[in-house]
Amino acid sequence: MSGRRPGKSTTRQELLDAAREVFADRGVDGATTREIAQRAGVDPAMIAHYFGSKGGLFDAVTALQVDPRQVVAPVLEANPEDAARQLLTALLRVWDAHASVLTAVLRSATRNKALAAQMRTFILERAVGPVAARFAPSAEEVDVRAALLASQIAGLVLTRYVLRWEPLASADPDWIVDHIGPTVQTYLTGPLPAPPAG
Repeated sequence: MSGRRPGKSTTRQELLDAAREVFADRGVDGATTREIAQRAGVDPAMIAHYFGSKGGLFDAVTALQVDPRQVVAPVLEANPEDAARQLLTALLRVWDAHASVLTAVLRSATRNKALAAQMRTFILERAVGPVAARFAPSAEEVDVRAALLASQIAGLVLTRYVLRWEPLASADPDWIVDHIGPTVQTYLTGPLPAPPAG
């Protein structure tokens, strides 16, 4: 099979669906355009036609069409003592809707330094950074609290969506919020341990 299909084309969406599966299984480095095209039932040339390259296809797959600033905007208006619950609830709602994309991104980030750096910047600058800046008791603590918060969030994504570690993998979001929320709340507004003596 080669070229475009006759009639209304669904090739682009079929490639996205296939790529999402392959990237989740193998990561961006292990996936091949041939395998993605074969799973979609199209000629590999269609990847270049629609996306330019495997990298362009990966960018399209990982575009959640969700602005993290909109996700955290209600959190920034929350009462400080309820900030962790609001943040986890908002993030879990988005993550559960895009679990396969998250899996692909995180697996690939463990193998690709450039993607890992992009993911780190994305999490710190567009998600947890603004929340930490809003609720940290002092400006001097923002970076530390943001890093601690990011560690908790990245760990939750890894255990729930990639490792599929039970009971987190199938837990109701409210259960997760109830159990992880206190730790996140401490990272946001609680006392921090003294820095190590150097």
